[in-house]
Amino acid sequence: MTEKAQFYFDDDSAIWEINRERVLLLTGAKVLLMQIAHPMVAEAVYNHSYVFKKPLLRLHRTLKLTLGMVFGTQSEVQSAIVEIDRAHRPATGQIEGAIGKHGAGASYNPRSPRQALWVYATLVEGAISGYETLVTPLSEFKKQEMVDNSRQIAEWMGIPSGYLPTSYTDLQDYMSEAIVNEEVIVSEKARKIAPFVTTQSIPLLNIVSYPLIRLNVALLPESLQVQYGYHIKGWEHSLINSAFKTSRRIIRLIPERIRYAPEYHRAMRLK
Repeated sequence: MTEKAQFYFDDDSAIWEINRERVLLLTGAKVLLMQIAHPMVAEAVYNHSYVFKKPLLRLHRTLKLTLGMVFGTQSEVQSAIVEIDRAHRPATGQIEGAIGKHGAGASYNPRSPRQALWVYATLVEGAISGYETLVTPLSEFKKQEMVDNSRQIAEWMGIPSGYLPTSYTDLQDYMSEAIVNEEVIVSEKARKIAPFVTTQSIPLLNIVSYPLIRLNVALLPESLQVQYGYHIKGWEHSLINSAFKTSRRIIRLIPERIRYAPEYHRAMRLK
């Protein structure tokens, strides 16, 4: 008998139930824009990433690693952790000028707990809010379970448990406070990166994906929309809200083999 693969999460866990929804990919640009809204994250991406030369490859790699951390076997997750650490190791330095609460010469490092905490928070908040926007509302119990599950990923990211919000409400409060106190503030470099993480830098894809990008922009906190230089008109809000309602209405009609991510299907076959 073939030995079953070992996973970190159960197949009925909130982190699997939420992240298996393929439709969440539609809100991926919002998560990326939230991440680079932290000036230290933007600095690291701007100076050390290949996002400008190969934006689609970077998007694919980010997606692969993110889903791999959730649906990968224990050995695959450990390999992904090593790969991520290797990629992040050289992405360190100091910012030149002051921005927000960050003074000139402040250090950036993807392995810094405070910097990693923001990235972690955007992933958890993005998954929960994306699910509620496009699939169905979640109970408070299920949100708490998602936060509890995600603490494992935070550990892999090197974030001490004392840094972590203990509930979804706490996580939202942390993110809101970070924006208000300008720990998170859109920099000029973030504005330069934005077209590349949203595929707007690729003319043909820009035309095709424009409605989707506007949907993602509408999901950003209003203050960050303004800082990026985006503006969602009233009639756009109406269309976008209608699109969200339509998604929630038809998602349950989609067959599971199409609705759920291939990484989830593969994991279920290996269990």
